[in-house]
Amino acid sequence: MRRFVLYLFRWQLSTPILWFVVRNLGVGIWSTILANLIGGVIFFWVDKFIFTNYAIEVWHVKDKGICAQCGKRESLWRLVRAPNYDKRNAPEVFLCMECSKRKTDELRAEGLKIRGKSR
Repeated sequence: MRRFVLYLFRWQLSTPILWFVVRNLGVGIWSTILANLIGGVIFFWVDKFIFTNYAIEVWHVKDKGICAQCGKRESLWRLVRAPNYDKRNAPEVFLCMECSKRKTDELRAEGLKIRGKSR
């Protein structure tokens, strides 16, 4: 959800460029194309930051499953990516809420900045 909000904010940042070009060149298809190209050149880097930034956590969630640590059958969580933490290529280990909280507390104790899921 956080990434989606950042993306919507990014779209609002492109509004002044579109307005400026269309206002000065007139309302035509070529002015709109030019405005979109200018916006694309500028916001390519912003989009790259939004979608590849390690500061944004990525969690995988399963509605129902068996916890890999305690064996409980409930909703499961898996932290995939966070600052200085990348488990995209690691075997998938899904944990229940309690075990996930314990694991994220251990990672925080090691110095990782994990915001985590709240109950």
